[in-house]
Amino acid sequence: MDSKGWTTIVATCLSVVLLAWFLADRVLPGGDAPERLSDPVTLKIAVGSELDDVLCAGGTSKAEESTATPVSCEPSELVDELQAETNVRLEPTFIGTLEAADAIVADPERFDAAWFASDDYLRLALAAKGTDDLTSSAPIMRSPVALGVRHDVATRLGWSEETPVSWKEIARSAGDGELGFLMTSPASSNSGLSTLAGVATAFDTEPPLQSEDVGQVQADVRQLFSGQLGRAASSGWLSDKFRENPTAYDAIFNYESELLTLSEQVDDLDIVYPSDGAAEATYPLTLIDAEKQQAYETAVAWLRTAEVQRELSETSGRRPGRTSVTASPGVPDNDVKTLPLPDDLGTIDELIFTYFDEFSPKTRTTYLLDTSASMDAIKMNQLRRAFEGLAGDDASISGQFKRFRKGERLAVYTYADRVKRLGSVVVEDQPDTDDALRGLIDRVGDLAGDGATAYYDAIDAAYADIKAAPEEGATTSIVLMTDGEQNGGQSHAQLSKKYESAYRDLGVPLYVVRVGDAATSDDQSIEQLVSFAEHTGGREVVAKDAADLRKIFQEIRDYQ
Repeated sequence: MDSKGWTTIVATCLSVVLLAWFLADRVLPGGDAPERLSDPVTLKIAVGSELDDVLCAGGTSKAEESTATPVSCEPSELVDELQAETNVRLEPTFIGTLEAADAIVADPERFDAAWFASDDYLRLALAAKGTDDLTSSAPIMRSPVALGVRHDVATRLGWSEETPVSWKEIARSAGDGELGFLMTSPASSNSGLSTLAGVATAFDTEPPLQSEDVGQVQADVRQLFSGQLGRAASSGWLSDKFRENPTAYDAIFNYESELLTLSEQVDDLDIVYPSDGAAEATYPLTLIDAEKQQAYETAVAWLRTAEVQRELSETSGRRPGRTSVTASPGVPDNDVKTLPLPDDLGTIDELIFTYFDEFSPKTRTTYLLDTSASMDAIKMNQLRRAFEGLAGDDASISGQFKRFRKGERLAVYTYADRVKRLGSVVVEDQPDTDDALRGLIDRVGDLAGDGATAYYDAIDAAYADIKAAPEEGATTSIVLMTDGEQNGGQSHAQLSKKYESAYRDLGVPLYVVRVGDAATSDDQSIEQLVSFAEHTGGREVVAKDAADLRKIFQEIRDYQ
């Protein structure tokens, strides 16, 4: 046979091999290839904020702070590819896991599917409400919860890749004051809930953890959380907090994928995997509307093809959901022991309540309430309802965990032309039965609007009182609500100068709640206020209308 014949045979064989490789990449392990639907179908999906890296162009959902839903999210290439090849369009709404459970229980038709780091809580919550027929895919991606530790801290503690580090050792270091860390709120973020459930399960002698076991592991779990220095509502915001001031913290609990990204942005961050196990996020796409079964199965099949699995791993820094697919370079492939998490809703709820009542630092919050002339009766009524929700009137799945806690210190000021102290209270009992707290809320309900808006005077008064009577060990913050622009009192420049000289070392963040005209204003005074809040380590939240105030005040609790 001449060389031309051999060349033809080799080329033909190569084509067959390449074709087989392509088909294998686009076929599920069971042999079923994802087929293109004859008609386009949109799947409305409730999505965790950390999935913006695979669903949104540029890796950001540009989520609106007041509702955690995207104002604008240009579809990523992956979303466009899915639609082009299968005729299935993903329409994400970014929302917290517990908030999504509330929304789906209240209105099952709002979403067709859910895509979170885990669907465990969602399943248990819906089962408790009589909806237990959810169908979930196999894992789409995987990312264990781990501990990112500054290298100098790990070295000081004697932790290295060759040294197994147990939960007991991590808890002991925290209890001895040698390890201060960040973690997301278990009331809103799966990484925080997974960390809490993981450490409790690790200390349980016979997992999975049951309600009656929570009391038995309290001492060990409390030791760990004595080292918690701060929290946030989402994994991304937590990483931002660490990145902005890495020397202020020794470590951060987060998903492995978040820690890999963070390690590229800060110097010398080691990733520690507890040797006795940790929870793992598996990112299942979960069907809610059975009528969308075919579109759902088509999307899952496409997402689990080998080619897309590799693409997801490269894009997100997560491990493939299919263990037979090799992770992207730079994504660890080490074996991590996975702990069985509680399979009972009552146990998880008890863990979360116990965390806030027994483990997390007590909070001290100063509320600054706008009572200028623009605050009409409707806004005042919604303001009262916001406080009533924090006092226990909100029994929703997410709201129940964001009430005031026993031992919490509250102070309320009003401001218009002048600043007035409305009252303060230490919550001595359960908030819904605390007479002093109820009396303070009644006084909020009696407020009426009149006068100008002097919010820098109010901020000054709050910082001055905190400085005069600091509370060691308490997580302290200021929450200012305004519905207008600054038109009285001291200026931004005056307060900024005073803050730098007298208040900055307090480390107290300011959270600004914008409602009414302030929510839509682009006036320089509002921009300066927001910039000032961010400088203190706080943030702004925007209420579309006064009815959002209850939710907004609850959201801020995740950062306190």
